Amino acid sequence: MTTPSSPQTAPAAQTGDFAQFSRLPPDIRHEIWRAASSSPASTPGVCIFTIAKPECCGPNSHRPAVHAPLVVHEPANPALLATSTEAYDIALRSKTPTRPYNPATDILYIPKDGFYNFMGDVCGRLGEPWVADIRHLALALPVADQGLWLPIALLRLASLQTLSIVYPAASGTFECHDDVPLPGDSSTPLRLLTEEERARLTIVADYEYETHGGTFPIRWRKNVDEHLTLVEGELVSNTLPNRRILNEEPVPIWDGDAQRLVLRYQARVFEPLKVKTFASGGRDV
Repeated sequence: MTTPSSPQTAPAAQTGDFAQFSRLPPDIRHEIWRAASSSPASTPGVCIFTIAKPECCGPNSHRPAVHAPLVVHEPANPALLATSTEAYDIALRSKTPTRPYNPATDILYIPKDGFYNFMGDVCGRLGEPWVADIRHLALALPVADQGLWLPIALLRLASLQTLSIVYPAASGTFECHDDVPLPGDSSTPLRLLTEEERARLTIVADYEYETHGGTFPIRWRKNVDEHLTLVEGELVSNTLPNRRILNEEPVPIWDGDAQRLVLRYQARVFEPLKVKTFASGGRDV
């Protein structure tokens, strides 16, 4: 005797169930695909920090710029999109679903044009309390070395666990001040670079750094791992002498014994999903 979960019966039931799906009316199939095409709710997303600028001549033009609502555009579920051409086409035609940003799981991406507003206003002494819950922060490449701005903001980023640097692409050579174009699709994943990509992607610096004491040439050439080490070193050195900035509490994520920040440093890139090649066994319905 076999049970409903035995190997002899389970595959037949699964095949039959999918065959019945293809007999549903097209409009019902489309609704099912549309509802199921987004990534699972537990999948971390990306929230792009965007400035909502005040009117140039309106009654609120004297106020500092504030940010737009913090939302995540959920990426499509790649496993489901690879099921069939129908699932793929429905996902492309459907509006990208959004949900509120979750600071405990989602990545908050700070582009170049939002960096100073986020660090100075949102993370400032009179800033917004939700920043204390941010665990995953990503910075565009050109703002990865902005002196004391991030160390000061770290006074408020008490839960920060990972700091990602976002590069313009997964291959090639880029100046350290090259900007990162925002993806045309807001649901584009922000993926980790592979070990091979980190070794081959090159970041270079060739500029003059002006200080009160004179002008200093900055010239170097590094792969991604070397660049992340540089970012970490500069961040630590800028945090170390300023652990009690403005006579406030120490930076919450500073490890005094190890003389370092308790952070994981990561390298990421915006890259669209590649799902047009359907998985083995996928079919058109």
